[in-house]
Amino acid sequence: MQQESDYFLREIKKLTLFITNLISNLNTSNKDELENGIRETDDFIRKKWGISLKEIASISSFDFINKFKELQEIPIEKLAELLNVFIKKSATLEVSEQYNGKELAKKGILLINILNDKSKTYSIKRMELKKELQRNLNS
Repeated sequence: MQQESDYFLREIKKLTLFITNLISNLNTSNKDELENGIRETDDFIRKKWGISLKEIASISSFDFINKFKELQEIPIEKLAELLNVFIKKSATLEVSEQYNGKELAKKGILLINILNDKSKTYSIKRMELKKELQRNLNS
């Protein structure tokens, strides 16, 4: 049983680290690096969860929640953070319409709501992230 738990924790850490790396790849001001970061992010999400960023934007809220609700808290929060950074950076490349930034913001808010339901701890960072996503939704 301990081995299963250790394996599970290692996988969560690997997933979290990879998402963190994707976020840092998107936080560049170099246009070419940013385009590569966007492609890399889309590829990772497609490989890991079988869905692209465009599909995330177009999927129903119910299907989206069902797809990601089983993730642990940290990867869910990192995924919401990744969507937020992606929305902001894709706007600088003027590809936000291609990826439907408003719908991605809605999905990020859904992720935060999943976290709030799962977590027994209040997180100021999470609430700030939700506010940013709501600003992206309303802009």
